[in-house]
Amino acid sequence: MNRRVLTVLVFTLCLCTTASAQTPRPAELSASTTPPWFPRAASLSVSLRGGAVLPEARVQWQLLFFRSRKDSLGLLIEPSVAFAAARPASIPDASGALTSLQLYSLLFGVGYTNRTESGLEWGFQVSTGPTWTRGRFTTSPARESAWMGLLEGRARIGYRFGAVGSGITVGYGDPYNYKRSSRSRPFIGGLQLGLYADWR
Repeated sequence: MNRRVLTVLVFTLCLCTTASAQTPRPAELSASTTPPWFPRAASLSVSLRGGAVLPEARVQWQLLFFRSRKDSLGLLIEPSVAFAAARPASIPDASGALTSLQLYSLLFGVGYTNRTESGLEWGFQVSTGPTWTRGRFTTSPARESAWMGLLEGRARIGYRFGAVGSGITVGYGDPYNYKRSSRSRPFIGGLQLGLYADWR
């Protein structure tokens, strides 16, 4: 037998032995059993800006386009509603005061999630979309209704208990494409703190 053929054959057999001795790759984290049309997450948070405190509730749909053993990247759709639970005594650079404020948003974004086999999970997201604001004031005009854009980024960290994960979120939001005369704008966005739960 040719020595070169024998050498290649022995080398190949050694490689097969080495490969079989390696530890198996950890099993992939289980895929979500939640149907695509059902929300994948929900959160309760509060926004702080200009002396106003706005509690907010939102739900989230997620469309994954990348998934590995512990990472995922997806498109997010988030409708939300918020209202001013606390208001400042006066409006910055204006007379009068804010008596009520509601926000209705529909945000679209991209989100990343990292899950470890120990149960710890963390991630972040960037989203933007239209926001409808309704404000009431003590001065004329007494009501304001306007559309504007909202851009926000959020980070989250939590722990997974079986099929459900929960934890805390921290983020920041800022409106854009608004009228300069808007009296609601100084109270929209700002620092966001909250709790989330997901069943992706």
